Amino acid sequence: MSNLNIALNAGRRIAHRVHVRLGANGLLGLGMALLAVVGLGYAVRTQHEAADLQVQAEAARSRAALVTAHPVEVVPAGERLARFQNWFPTADTSTDDLRKIFKAAQASHLVLSRGEYTLTAIDGSGGLQKFDVILPVKEHYGSVKSFVADVLNELPHASLAELRVERPAAAADELDTRVHFTLYYRTRTT
Repeated sequence: MSNLNIALNAGRRIAHRVHVRLGANGLLGLGMALLAVVGLGYAVRTQHEAADLQVQAEAARSRAALVTAHPVEVVPAGERLARFQNWFPTADTSTDDLRKIFKAAQASHLVLSRGEYTLTAIDGSGGLQKFDVILPVKEHYGSVKSFVADVLNELPHASLAELRVERPAAAADELDTRVHFTLYYRTRTT
């Protein structure tokens, strides 16, 4: 006989003796007692964790009471608008921005043969202008995507107004794409 069979037989004999001595009700009582001991151990551990959390909460309250409240700065609406507008570059940087757009196109292996450029004032903005740059591109989608991402990362005052992608034929490898950026500038310093 193997050791496993010997151990199993010994376990069966002991279980049989306990069952004969205690009966079904005795075994049920023994199981309930073991369950109560395990539950008591869990309750004690949970109680210690709750006490630790209570100490941490009291320490946090004490630290919070020591922090002095900073008064909220009340800024008039006109000054907030001026601060916002001063974030934008002036319109005289548009030529440098176009150079950055062409540099991003070159890095993405795009050829920009032509484009439409329009600088207009934004009505009711109090001194902001928008510079629309519309570029037709014929290239793979990955190159166009890289180009757009580079421009938007390089020029935080630019937005992608439109990206129109068309496949001229089902078997065409390159896409006809229209990329429309809008760059925002301030007209005056405040």
